[in-house]
Amino acid sequence: MRLIEILRRMIGNTESAAQSLKRIEEKFDVLVAGSANQSDLMNRKFDEVIVGLANQSDLLNRKLNLVIEGIFGASKAAGGPVPNAMQSPPDKPHDPTLREAMQRMPLLLAERTYNTSHPDYDSRAVRNFPGHIFNGDVPCGNIAFSALARLAQGEDVPDQAWNAVLAEALVEASSVPHAAQVFERRRFVEQYTSALETKYHANYVPGWVNLDDALFLYWLVRQTNPRTIVQTGVCNGLSAAFMMLALAKNGPEGRLHVVDLAPVFDANDPAWTVEGNLYGVVIPEGKTSGWLVPDAYRDRFEVWNGDAKDLLPKLVDKLDSIDFFFHDSDHTYNHMMFEFHQVKCKLNKGGLAVGDDVSWNASLWDFADEFHVPSYNFKGTVGVAFF
Repeated sequence: MRLIEILRRMIGNTESAAQSLKRIEEKFDVLVAGSANQSDLMNRKFDEVIVGLANQSDLLNRKLNLVIEGIFGASKAAGGPVPNAMQSPPDKPHDPTLREAMQRMPLLLAERTYNTSHPDYDSRAVRNFPGHIFNGDVPCGNIAFSALARLAQGEDVPDQAWNAVLAEALVEASSVPHAAQVFERRRFVEQYTSALETKYHANYVPGWVNLDDALFLYWLVRQTNPRTIVQTGVCNGLSAAFMMLALAKNGPEGRLHVVDLAPVFDANDPAWTVEGNLYGVVIPEGKTSGWLVPDAYRDRFEVWNGDAKDLLPKLVDKLDSIDFFFHDSDHTYNHMMFEFHQVKCKLNKGGLAVGDDVSWNASLWDFADEFHVPSYNFKGTVGVAFF
């Protein structure tokens, strides 16, 4: 709770950064409305996203959302308030920008977990080297690692090497039956949160990975053809939806099991509608975790609602084996290591351990080192350990 109070004092008005992100996202809608050719549409959408993702305000928003989600998720688990809310300081006529607010947050957010926007942030402390392959000389028969190695130049994969790969993944993903439902629901969430902001004069966030990361997850699933995927931290479920599209493309057998603390908006709860508040990730009223996953694939999608600390061990115990694990819940070092070790006992040879927002701590790289396997940093956001 001490960190919550720090954030409440430090985080100001993020409207300018949020509007910047919205302008990027609005380009999607323009393209969707104006194109009849789906393949051409998806390629154009990809190009727009690449341009938008170059703007660091998007990354800052994602980092902030995850801090809020993790902190208030812990508060909820401890019996605290359900909404992810924090109030902007009312006594400051000129609120700081999001970047300034992030810079004023403590450097150390939790044990071995760092604020990437702090002036003293050192990527070397968390081994955050985008594009880098760790332990690349370790013998590894993982099929995804072999595909990655073909893109590499020495110990690194040039960022531009992903342009064609992700563009092809987007075109392919869009051709999977019922993929249109993912994009339609994505637009609904954007419109829903925008309407909430207008009505309650507060800030609400959809809470999902960017398209680059979603496509990288899609690519990984297509490469490895997993039968069992486990994910922690889902919210509306854009990452889950893209992984499910990849499973569907692979065939009829793969299943996705997720654990999530669902932050569902409740108009009858006054804690959700405080004017001037910055809320964390939010699921529309009447929806639940991972609802962006197309209806046609719900029989292959299992949701456990609750805290990963409690439910992940139970889920792992229930499963015979795991081929692919994706962490996207509490991004503190200790919790990530807890999750990685929980799934390791059931992780098959050739499996993957994947983590989001790897710039916050070195847990994934330390975990990979512990078991002497290669690992890879995708664009400073998503990391993969290859078993």
